[in-house]
Amino acid sequence: MTQETTNKPKTTKQMVRKFSKTAFLESAATTKERLEYEVVLQDGTMYTKEEADKLVAEWKQKGVCF
Repeated sequence: MTQETTNKPKTTKQMVRKFSKTAFLESAATTKERLEYEVVLQDGTMYTKEEADKLVAEWKQKGVCF
């Protein structure tokens, strides 16, 4: 009886951690960073660090309308 082996590359799934708005507010390093998260992030939605930072950056790019 012959045993056939295949050399398939093992794929590892990278865990993407998502956090609540509250978690971002509690972990903010500065008051400014906390206020930015408070304004931009929505309650009840989970975000990765990259998503939250991208939303803040986009919000900063918007001009102020008078």
